[in-house]
Amino acid sequence: MQGIPDTIKLFSFAKKELNFSHIYQVKDFPRIKKLLSNIDDEVKVELSFYIENNSIPCIEGVVKLSAVVDCQRCLNEMNLRLSPSFKLGFLKNEQQGKALDSSFEAILSTDEAFLTIEFITDEVLISIPMSPMHSHKCQSYQDKEQIKQEKHNPFAILKHTKLNIKNKE
Repeated sequence: MQGIPDTIKLFSFAKKELNFSHIYQVKDFPRIKKLLSNIDDEVKVELSFYIENNSIPCIEGVVKLSAVVDCQRCLNEMNLRLSPSFKLGFLKNEQQGKALDSSFEAILSTDEAFLTIEFITDEVLISIPMSPMHSHKCQSYQDKEQIKQEKHNPFAILKHTKLNIKNKE
């Protein structure tokens, strides 16, 4: 295992069956650091490259990080432990997909090289919930009392008057 190069050379890495690991910080990922408030925290990445079915380059990996995001219910910070794992097969054409095991996510791509940071960013962004919320009922959310508006009936006073008239009779 060694540090991950800035550019992934898919076929070259897969043919050599390379394994990489590296510890980044959240702030190393421009699109992710805009979403999270813990930009100095670690992002652990492990990637393995290999060839499947003698022709399909594959990447198997896991990214581990803590993501501090805003709860969409109470707007307080919450900590998510993210550990997206992936098993990707890069296909030149759809025909190759028929030979690929169903445990792989098939990606139609002819790119030989792509940026490591962008690749990892995409995998992390997919794992962040669209509307993150605490698993419990948020305290500030519970504190909000249900406002009950009593409908004021303008004729309610007549009911009183009617009762008074009956009592006098």
